[in-house]
Amino acid sequence: MKKGTKLYSIVNRKCPHCHEGEFMVSRNPYDLRHTGDLKERCSVCHRKFEPEPGFYYGGMYVSYGLAVAQSVAIYVAIDVLFPSTTPTTKLFWVLGALVVLAPVVYAWSKILWANLFVPYKGVALLPGEDVKWVAR
Repeated sequence: MKKGTKLYSIVNRKCPHCHEGEFMVSRNPYDLRHTGDLKERCSVCHRKFEPEPGFYYGGMYVSYGLAVAQSVAIYVAIDVLFPSTTPTTKLFWVLGALVVLAPVVYAWSKILWANLFVPYKGVALLPGEDVKWVAR
């Protein structure tokens, strides 16, 4: 996985524009105080992460799709690995996994949604910026 691919930005939760700055306030999705909180701007390319109010409402659909895929995968895995399990037990496994993995799904839904609309451009200077300030 190399920088410049959407998968790199999604897995590492990096800025979809430059793939270097952090996207979320906290790297840990289980930091419940900051779950799903985005930084206002990228610390490297200074791109604003919320281009318009309500931009991430579409991420709800991504979150729903991830939760359905997760539920089906867990149900099938339990069914294959433990064929004599009752449907109620399978339901508890699916619901338990949904609750435990909810912060991860929420964080991934936002970064996936952002990567759908923001192309990778690398570190680009904004007008009036000094090259020395951005370069490492």
